[in-house]
Amino acid sequence: MAAQPNQTPAARRSRPPVSVRRDGPALFIIYLLLAVALLGVFIEAGFIWHLYSRSTPTSDVQILEYSKGEKSSFPRSSHDFNEVSPAKPPKAESKPAAFLQIASPVSGGNGVLHWRADSFPVFMRGLQYKNNSLYVQQDGYYYIFSKISHMENCSFFKHQVMQWTERYSSKAIELMQSSRFICVPSKSQWRGNSYLGGVFQLFEGDSVFVKVNNSSLVYGEVYENFFGAFMV
Repeated sequence: MAAQPNQTPAARRSRPPVSVRRDGPALFIIYLLLAVALLGVFIEAGFIWHLYSRSTPTSDVQILEYSKGEKSSFPRSSHDFNEVSPAKPPKAESKPAAFLQIASPVSGGNGVLHWRADSFPVFMRGLQYKNNSLYVQQDGYYYIFSKISHMENCSFFKHQVMQWTERYSSKAIELMQSSRFICVPSKSQWRGNSYLGGVFQLFEGDSVFVKVNNSSLVYGEVYENFFGAFMV
């Protein structure tokens, strides 16, 4: 058996080094970090989708309601969208209102005019007529109006709308007035018209009435002399 020649130190140093794989743990850590990052992306996407799905119905309903100025028939409720529905204003048919025409005799002597409250086109809703006055049964702002046709024969004529209330005074308060004095020498009598109208705040129990200084000057048909009020 032949003996192997001894290798010199230079020959031993010239051998290529044996590579040892040490990149296994590093790759595992990289893959783990990538998996955690992807999981975070999926979780964030889930939160975004959840928030979007909650806000979408409201925005869709708003688009349906306000597009082309028409309301949508999509069913919705204030409970579903955490909205507080505004209070509905009272319908016009339910607001207090009254229209009266002059009665005969027109006055009892104290200048307070009498009115008819029981024939067409007279009507009464939410107000009460008694003692020649309209009594308020609901607080609010009311438009009060009165029109009087009268004779002008060189006489002074005063037309008033009065209010009685316990809140301010024990006597009637003047709300509106129209005063006229016309004398036409060439004519013995001349017809005139007086119209009063305005908005006033009235309270339950208050009453309003019409007064003239000389009821004998009131002239004309029932449709020429009227008095009324309605809530605005």
